[in-house]
Amino acid sequence: MGYAASRMKVYPKMWRPALLAIGAALIFSADSARAFDFSTTNVQALENFRSAIQNSNRPVTVVSFGDSMADSYRSISFHLMNRLNERFGNAGYSLNNYRNTAMWQLENGASYRNPDYYWFCGYPQIPPGGAIWCANQPNPTGVLCDQAGVFYVSQTNGGQFRLMLSTNGNPWVTIQTLDGYSLTPQGHFAKITLPLNRYRLRVEGDTGTNFIIGTSTVATQTNGIHNVFIDWPGIYLGQVTNVPATIRDPILAALQPDLLIWHMKEDGSGETSNRMEVCETWWRTAAPGNDVIYIGSPWVSIDGATSYTLEQNQLVRTIALEHDRTYADLMQPTISYDWMVAQGFMADGTHLNSAGSLHCANIMWDDLGFFALGLDRRISLQQIGSQLQLSYATATNAHYRLEISTNLHTWTPLWTNPVANAVFSTNFVPGNEPAFYRLGLTPP
Repeated sequence: MGYAASRMKVYPKMWRPALLAIGAALIFSADSARAFDFSTTNVQALENFRSAIQNSNRPVTVVSFGDSMADSYRSISFHLMNRLNERFGNAGYSLNNYRNTAMWQLENGASYRNPDYYWFCGYPQIPPGGAIWCANQPNPTGVLCDQAGVFYVSQTNGGQFRLMLSTNGNPWVTIQTLDGYSLTPQGHFAKITLPLNRYRLRVEGDTGTNFIIGTSTVATQTNGIHNVFIDWPGIYLGQVTNVPATIRDPILAALQPDLLIWHMKEDGSGETSNRMEVCETWWRTAAPGNDVIYIGSPWVSIDGATSYTLEQNQLVRTIALEHDRTYADLMQPTISYDWMVAQGFMADGTHLNSAGSLHCANIMWDDLGFFALGLDRRISLQQIGSQLQLSYATATNAHYRLEISTNLHTWTPLWTNPVANAVFSTNFVPGNEPAFYRLGLTPP
């Protein structure tokens, strides 16, 4: 269970300069149920993401990365993305479709390629005269944004193609002409800055056969969530790492994710470990400020006769610790495959249904301290006559507990607030020794 805390120090008879901000911290604990510790760990490794989401004045980019475990319509990361959007608002979308905002429409011979050497998710190819465009089902006039762009791969069969826009459902207009040819495959992101409005994107081929990885539509003047899904059912890490770094690096660097949520079904072999190391090198090279959450998979049907999930999660947690990444345990909280079936949480022998994924996302939300993101954790002190008045704001998203300490090691609870949107305040006469006050937040 997550616990978020902020502290203050009070000195006796020094009321006006009495405040010393000690800072905020997250404290977590979990018990291991097996010889190997599978518990959630390294939650403190999410500080870059927390700082971005609580302090920045720009979109915060969150990437869901993996196979069908990371899909954009029912997965655990899908439900986490939904909760983040509910809390912080939506800033836009990139790459794979999410909530039917980027639905490819193929015209005049354009077709879909399965994962291959050029990209590890399915993607469109456009012959001369062919075209693709993205439909936004919730709003046919497009996505509200002030930056739009296209991810693509240049290669020996590529040629000239055009990026086109439609504003508020109006006719298509060519904005940029791009070159999809290169002697060696290269990943690219071409973007344009626009007045804030609703836009649809279209790509038309002129020469060659061009490979389009995905589109991007972002409102850059907001601090909401930039939603990115890089997922494809059935892929394995070998398909990811076989794509040249000259393609992978520029595309991830253009995204500049603040948080990447990794979830795949892989075995616990050394080959898998090697490929995860390649991914770590990729992420740290192309997006050095990116935090990563590795999800420890819930149980699957074959776990009654094999140790498949145990071996996988042991490997994933080990990789997380080696690279100072966060590991989220969803195996122990989901008890067993039979328990998951009894709860109505399984779509089949491997995949959670939407209800099961939401259940797991809610566990992660609390265990990783996401429940406290965006909440005011400041403690205020001011002199009222011969007393000090201590106050802080509370919200319905957390329980608040005020604690006191004279040594920063032993903390004694003073008050626990009921869940409410209100300001709590109390007056008191300070004691003879300096005292620290800590405001702890726990899930509601």
